[in-house]
Amino acid sequence: MKLTKLTALAALVASTLTLYGCGGSDGDNVTIEIDASSTGDTSGNSGVSETCPSWTTPKDQVDGTDVCALPTTILEDRNLTNDIIWLMEGRVTVGNGNGTYDFTTDLVDGEALVNVDLSIQEGTQVQGATGTFANLIITRGSRLFARGAADNPIVFSSDDDDLEGSGEWGGLIIHGFSYHNECFTAGLADTQCNVDSEGESGFAGGFTEDDDSGIIQYVVLTEGGFEFAPGDEINGISLMSVGSGTTMDHIQINANADDGIEFYGGTINTSHFVLTGNLDDSVDWDEGFQGTLQYYIVEQSADSFGNAIEADTEGSTEFDSVPFLINTTFVGNGTDAEMLRFKSSSGGVIFNSVLTGDGGAYANNCTLVAGAGAEANVGNSLQQNTVLWDCTGGFAQNDAAADLEGTLGSNLFNTTADITATYASGNAVAVLAGDTDISAYEDTDTFPAGLFDDLSADFDFIDTDGLGFMGAVDPAATEAWWDGWIIDGTL
Repeated sequence: MKLTKLTALAALVASTLTLYGCGGSDGDNVTIEIDASSTGDTSGNSGVSETCPSWTTPKDQVDGTDVCALPTTILEDRNLTNDIIWLMEGRVTVGNGNGTYDFTTDLVDGEALVNVDLSIQEGTQVQGATGTFANLIITRGSRLFARGAADNPIVFSSDDDDLEGSGEWGGLIIHGFSYHNECFTAGLADTQCNVDSEGESGFAGGFTEDDDSGIIQYVVLTEGGFEFAPGDEINGISLMSVGSGTTMDHIQINANADDGIEFYGGTINTSHFVLTGNLDDSVDWDEGFQGTLQYYIVEQSADSFGNAIEADTEGSTEFDSVPFLINTTFVGNGTDAEMLRFKSSSGGVIFNSVLTGDGGAYANNCTLVAGAGAEANVGNSLQQNTVLWDCTGGFAQNDAAADLEGTLGSNLFNTTADITATYASGNAVAVLAGDTDISAYEDTDTFPAGLFDDLSADFDFIDTDGLGFMGAVDPAATEAWWDGWIIDGTL
């Protein structure tokens, strides 16, 4: 029997009814609890919705639950509650900070900048109309407060009756006032910063490292990535110059037709991400991204034509993209020859991580350093340290197929990952004799001299418990941090 979307989503929240579904990579079962009270009236639709706020448009109920369509523009603080399904019939823009911004007069195209907070209650469903590029944009100066819970996540999906499929709606786009490498001339900040952004979503960028775009926690995004122009799809989450004042953790991005998450400049720090079945790249960064990523699980689909990471700089050459990654697990299963691809002068420092394949070794290379610009960073702003790798094509090479193992990586372990049901590595080498020393990266300046304060590993952000093991999940943990809130069967 095909479950309705309301029934499928109920499997993400806790109550008293119990089903059993397929769990981690070894096929063990995990318990899924269903809240029968949240499934609504399953007798079918019962007319037009009656509880929609005046600023929304009532639609027909679904299984007894009211459906309210969001307006195309939100210019006042709004709250989305979990007793209503909130529908995006097209693009929904929060605030007006995506217009051309004059940093000297604080005006946007002659109008005052509007700072809007959009709050979403735990357990809320936000749906994009199937077959449209419906997407949510949080513009500069506005914030998204989407605070789900481990037993009651917020779910973004299409409005069909299941959680399966890709390319059915758009995605989530967030703009910020943080750094972008197009906003600098000869190493100096310009007086204005208006960077044309992903998905024809307007302008982003600025000069505030700790800019705050809100709090996003325990959120699942699935079925997205609608192609709104040939070869131009929307990522699951697109972050445009988003600052380190933003909180983003415990996020699943599943089955997106384009990239899972892409960082365009910015300084945001993120943690506890699960990226599953995305058809292009799972993690992508460019345009001078500087941030820290900790506790990331990437599980590629056999249908994926991209990389687990695609890294470049682009934008301008004022400064490279140099994020810091720690405690990541990349399970390759895509058709691309490389799991991780570094190009266009990108840096990127990866520590305490696992690179392997689905059910065994990755069939190709773990890492390709593509292009002279990226290769020049090898051993400096581009390196991997304390990594368990299992790729039949080798650890790393450049475009000329030269082996980079001795220069790109250090403290490497070529052995089986033995991924467990919790997605920890079951190999004994994953538990380290002592904590990895990352202190050298606390004060590494990856920007031109005198341009900004030092940015690299954010030591106030990093969970130091992860320094003692390789991978995204502690091998000693009896319960995984992702268990219970992601879509069942995706890990």
